[in-house]
Amino acid sequence: MKKRAFTLVELLVVVAIIALLVGLLLPALAKAQQTAKTVKDSNQIKQIHTAMVGRANESKGGKMPTPGLINRLAYGGQQIPGEGEEDFAQNKTQNLYSACVAQQLFNTDILYGATEVNPIVKAYTNYNYGAYRPAADSYWDPNMQAKIDGTVGTNECHTSFAHLILCGLRKQQHWRNNLDSSRPHMSTRGCKNGVTTGDEYEQSPTLRLHGPQKSWEGNVCFGDTHMEFVETFRPDGVFYECGNYNGGNLTKDNLFACGGTAPAEFGGAGCVDVNGTAPQPWAGSDTMLGIHPNGATKWIAIPTYDKLDTQ
Repeated sequence: MKKRAFTLVELLVVVAIIALLVGLLLPALAKAQQTAKTVKDSNQIKQIHTAMVGRANESKGGKMPTPGLINRLAYGGQQIPGEGEEDFAQNKTQNLYSACVAQQLFNTDILYGATEVNPIVKAYTNYNYGAYRPAADSYWDPNMQAKIDGTVGTNECHTSFAHLILCGLRKQQHWRNNLDSSRPHMSTRGCKNGVTTGDEYEQSPTLRLHGPQKSWEGNVCFGDTHMEFVETFRPDGVFYECGNYNGGNLTKDNLFACGGTAPAEFGGAGCVDVNGTAPQPWAGSDTMLGIHPNGATKWIAIPTYDKLDTQ
């Protein structure tokens, strides 16, 4: 019996059906891939934070790694490891992560997010472990960078993740292993000053890290190391504590509000100094997550942000 071949029309129908199925499946596959990257990103943040908490469990007072307490001010005219006042100028993002890598809490590759889209962010592949020499007053590789607002080809940022700004009462009271389930410690980067309108929001590359690319979504790690995927800069359970904002009533706190002329959280007098002295305008123990490559004072650190997408 002679075998019958497929006609051209039949082949075209099969091709059309396959093309239709592919068209239906591709969005689902892309969504699944993005979800997998978001989960991996969450796991990376959690691993970084868990390593820091483990280090805090070994330190006096349960303090999380703090560059200014690692590379301190001179004591008695000498640089003596572990002695001297905190050098707040050392509390930079690049120093924080570099110090942790130097002490082998984690490797540099974990600092590069699985969902990263900003070309300024690069994985740091040639970390100089030999730079860790406390006897020579050297505590980390100084070549790590956190220039998230830099120029491609000139600057780099060697981390994808924001962390609690290391100054003020927020640092003194909450950058420790207190297992506070309401206090964010690390997160996906946010938009400048925590705004949710205008170009600073709509054109921020951080909107493309997770979610629909029209609104911000991200992973947040809390003091007890639990992770939450949130769709707002003011997650449930995170409250504004300082000053007299909204008539003294506690309201949801913005993860990325950074003071000055930014949202109203930092428009008040702030919290009383831990010593009971006059209030400090930036002393609030409120949340303020970000990347800040330029150091800090006891009360002030100004984060930097991704340059806007202008295409």
